[in-house]
Amino acid sequence: MYGYTADEIIGRSSYVLIPEEKWFEEPQILERVKNGERVQQFETQRITKDRRIFDVSLTISPIYDAAGDIVGLSKITRDITEKKQEERRKNDFIAMVSHELKTPLTSMRSYIQVLLGRAKNNDDSFGINALTRANVQSKKMTNMIQDFLDLARLENGRITLTMEVFELDELMKEAAADAQFLSTAHTIRTMGCEGIKVKADRDKIGQVLINLLSNAIKYSPKGGTIDISCTREAERVKVCIADEGVGISLSEQKKLFNRFYRVKNESIKTVSGFGIGLYLVSEILQYHNSKIEVESTEGKGSKFYFSLEMC
Repeated sequence: MYGYTADEIIGRSSYVLIPEEKWFEEPQILERVKNGERVQQFETQRITKDRRIFDVSLTISPIYDAAGDIVGLSKITRDITEKKQEERRKNDFIAMVSHELKTPLTSMRSYIQVLLGRAKNNDDSFGINALTRANVQSKKMTNMIQDFLDLARLENGRITLTMEVFELDELMKEAAADAQFLSTAHTIRTMGCEGIKVKADRDKIGQVLINLLSNAIKYSPKGGTIDISCTREAERVKVCIADEGVGISLSEQKKLFNRFYRVKNESIKTVSGFGIGLYLVSEILQYHNSKIEVESTEGKGSKFYFSLEMC
């Protein structure tokens, strides 16, 4: 599969087989295995002796000795090049359609905003109400289309990070203001993030926050408070988004960040979405050497966590 003979490869680091841009994954995988976890169907890339990069699916399991201690690991690697090529063709199609939808939708939103301004000037209460609702729905549609575009870029390996130092509190407040626009039934608060600077891709982390806040709104149909908070932990800051919504069962929490997965709950069966928001959140945070975690109790709400490097 890799093009090496046994004499050429035995005793060398496994990083020889990993593209440099994927090196960050190996410590994360090893940490999970050290904790006794079996990593199944982890899709990534590997590199051959002649420097050809190809797609693989990994299954990694801990190996125990007679005393029950972990003494090694077993790794099965499967070449999934053909499968990924088919997915790329599908993603290219999604990206093309999404791009074509964005242009007329942007024009439509501009007309709605112009008409909304006129309705306000004329004190037309019916027009203000109808156009405000239309504006909210068009913004939701814009966000969904953007998610599809980002999904296609991510899975085609075309996502890039623009790292910069910025004030976390400012970004939190911007995301909270944008999310508040989607709902009048929720109160969104930010706390504990003042004076914290992080180094990350500002736009991508903003997208993470908007996706988490949008989910908090969607899965809290009765309204309530949504809190965005920050906690300093050594050289990192832990960000938490907490809601008072329907909550998520323990069995579903394990699948929550899978692509196209949606929570099965009768109380939210009318909620719109395609199940890609949290998948994008998880992938973007992996690029930032971070991960998304969840704590939730059914009927009592959910908390989503991630951390970033402080400056």
